[in-house]
Amino acid sequence: MEVTEKNQRLLQIPQGTEIIYLEEAFKHQQAVSQINNLFTSWGYLPVETPLFDFFDIYQELLSNKVKDVYRLVDREGDLLMLRSDITLFLAKQMGVMLSRADLPKRVYYSGAILRHQNREDISKNEFFQTGVELIGKSGADADLEVLTLLVKTFEALNVKPFVHIGSRDLINTLLSASPEDFTASVFKAVKNRDFPLLKDLLDGNVSSKKIPFLMQLMRFIGSSAEFRNMLKNQPYKPSEIEMEKIEHLLSLMDTLEKLGMEQYFRIDMSETGNQSYYTGIVFQGYLEGTDSAIVSGGRYDSLLEHFGFDTPSVGFSILLRKVEEHLGSRFTLPDNTRIKGKDFVSAFMEAEKIRKEGGIAIL
Repeated sequence: MEVTEKNQRLLQIPQGTEIIYLEEAFKHQQAVSQINNLFTSWGYLPVETPLFDFFDIYQELLSNKVKDVYRLVDREGDLLMLRSDITLFLAKQMGVMLSRADLPKRVYYSGAILRHQNREDISKNEFFQTGVELIGKSGADADLEVLTLLVKTFEALNVKPFVHIGSRDLINTLLSASPEDFTASVFKAVKNRDFPLLKDLLDGNVSSKKIPFLMQLMRFIGSSAEFRNMLKNQPYKPSEIEMEKIEHLLSLMDTLEKLGMEQYFRIDMSETGNQSYYTGIVFQGYLEGTDSAIVSGGRYDSLLEHFGFDTPSVGFSILLRKVEEHLGSRFTLPDNTRIKGKDFVSAFMEAEKIRKEGGIAIL
């Protein structure tokens, strides 16, 4: 094809998409392989989800994220959506396929997603997501399995993020008597760290005794010891069920401390989850120098019920390409040997010997 000014634009890739090639692609594949091997060693099995699916089944779950979804119409006139969150597509797949006898089920995934980005990164709409789901198991041990696997994943990559962990369950309990649209407004104000707006929302809608506690709680970021100290030094006394949610979060932190993993985690009660389907712990992780979260996850005990199978789930997903920017020389292409000055048979035999010893040989 002759390159003209008219078709020059068509030789470019669409804005927001990404090409990975040569040494960079090798580094990416090595990172994926190492992570997948780790997941396998923990008893997780791979699963593949479709690249697109019917939009209507997910619309309710997308809530304010619906504007980020790429949509298209198929030949029959059905509205489809491109995969913007593997967790959602996986939940439908597992909800349809699993039976009670299969539980608990541990699965992992790796694949590209497409979502329209505005504020976070206007240059990228295509991401590579890898993660795990522990399906059919509730309680602290399941939460801890996912959190410790997350730590081991980052140790395998030799990076150290700060993971901010909160409790959607606790906030839902504290606001349990409030209308759903009010709760959504509270979560939005907290996410934006708009505390004057949060105070205005709480006034007149929440018990006046509870408001100072909620305001202090939503601002809190720190260690479990600092969190306990904050609770001890404020006048509001949480109810039994509220205290149960608090103790669950603190027990997770205590166990992580016993395992020597506490340095990865901070309690952050403004962390309420970037998706509406979260029901328990929620967390996001950040690396120094990144402009947005590189990992998100938590518990979503009602998600599979949306697809006809009521069972708890907990998991995480990593935006791997964001992490790869911080891997430095890790997973670089090894040196190779070029076989020269021989006939093909001799060169082939020598190259095979090098390859059997784990080296790279080029004819």
